[in-house]
Amino acid sequence: MLVLFSLVRRKPLPHPRQWRNLAILAVTLFVGDYALLFWAEQKLPSGIAAVISATIPIQIFLLEWLWLRRVKLTALTAAGLLLGIAGVAALVLPAGVFTGRQHLDRYAAVALLAAAFWAFGTVLSTRFQLPKERTVSAGWQMMLGGAALLILSGAAGEWSRPDSAKLTPQLVFGMTYLIVFASIVSFTAYGYLLQREPTGRVASYAYVNPVIALLLGAGFAGESFTLRQEIACTVIIAGVIVTLLGKTPASVAENAVRQRSSSS
Repeated sequence: MLVLFSLVRRKPLPHPRQWRNLAILAVTLFVGDYALLFWAEQKLPSGIAAVISATIPIQIFLLEWLWLRRVKLTALTAAGLLLGIAGVAALVLPAGVFTGRQHLDRYAAVALLAAAFWAFGTVLSTRFQLPKERTVSAGWQMMLGGAALLILSGAAGEWSRPDSAKLTPQLVFGMTYLIVFASIVSFTAYGYLLQREPTGRVASYAYVNPVIALLLGAGFAGESFTLRQEIACTVIIAGVIVTLLGKTPASVAENAVRQRSSSS
């Protein structure tokens, strides 16, 4: 729909380098993140998956600190990182994992890997040269990512398992909501903000996502959580908040040098 809108409005098509960048982001954000996340959510409660996704700002901070040198590590951010890591460990590593009695929660681990793909793609998008028109950039990223996911689903044998009986009103409503609000509206706004605001500020949406997901999961999906999971979720959210509150940007001079050298 975004691509069609852009074509009708005669928005300029991406240049060759922009096509390359859009393809890389499409694979990173949609194939790397969504394919893994949707697989994990077959067994993982949506509330837990949302809390794991809340580690994205922490992962973005690590990439900006270790790779781009845009931010500095302060005592507050270090405390936030430790809280976040401890919370994730409590979710992914069940009691008895070190004694061999239980195994790593592979669904939680895959959801964490999915979040890492999204964090990496977010940081890349701030360095890549992309179309200035947000509808062109967001539309073609989703179009290329969707095509890649369609090919991947065929390779996984999913095309041979259609089940029209499951096409319920709830499914139609859910897909419509995801298409309109979660894709067209939110992803376009996300890309727009990433080009104009610091990534840490944009990623602060992670403050509210887990809380809302936990409430919706418990209220509408009948999801229940153990005391261990509730404590881990609280620790993760606290870690995200502390990390972003303690985030200190690099000096203006350092940022200027990096911005001049980051046109990919």
